[in-house]
Amino acid sequence: MRKFTHIPAIAAAALRTALGLAAVSEPAHIGCSSNSATSPPAGASHSPTTAPSASSAAAGLVGRWERVTTCQELVGELDKAGLGPLAPYAWSGQTSSTGLSSFAPGSPKPTQAHPCTGALSREHSHFFSQSGQFGSLDWLGGQVDNGPYRVINNNTLYIGSPPIAATFHYRILRGDTLLLTPVLTTAMLRQALAHPDKFSAAFWAMSVAYAGYTWKRVPCQNWC
Repeated sequence: MRKFTHIPAIAAAALRTALGLAAVSEPAHIGCSSNSATSPPAGASHSPTTAPSASSAAAGLVGRWERVTTCQELVGELDKAGLGPLAPYAWSGQTSSTGLSSFAPGSPKPTQAHPCTGALSREHSHFFSQSGQFGSLDWLGGQVDNGPYRVINNNTLYIGSPPIAATFHYRILRGDTLLLTPVLTTAMLRQALAHPDKFSAAFWAMSVAYAGYTWKRVPCQNWC
């Protein structure tokens, strides 16, 4: 993945190899709004007595978050976001840091009608370091994504570097459960749909978040 899952630098390598790379820019929206696909929004103003600061929010986010991901989940989220045409390519980029496929040997080529035949579930995790670095790890523990992140306020962060970057809304429940929702702009959606077989910021953001699902806090193991 960028492998920012994901897919950014390291991940980018795997997913880009499977899909290709594209750029982004302008606003429409999934979940909430944003001004651009390549720039973080201006921080919202909050009263210090009623809302935590960005620094305290960042402290809560620091750590490693893990879940078992599936092709069906990713395809379902792409469809909800209006990115259904990307389905045949969704799981092809979910390779390990060494290039191992997430399809069982002998699986047929994914199609629009059957994008997940032979797809294997994969354990995946993200980490957020105190120094502002984001990364992802594959099911073997290899790093498949890396890049900077910045907490904007207590429920918004920006991950990545243009052209592969996005704003996300997030929530932390009970201190050990993370929910991520990507903010997809009109430009991101148009670019992804114009070239569904190519790696795009919208696809990357969707594969980082798994918006309808949760991530559980796990030990950092020196990653954060």
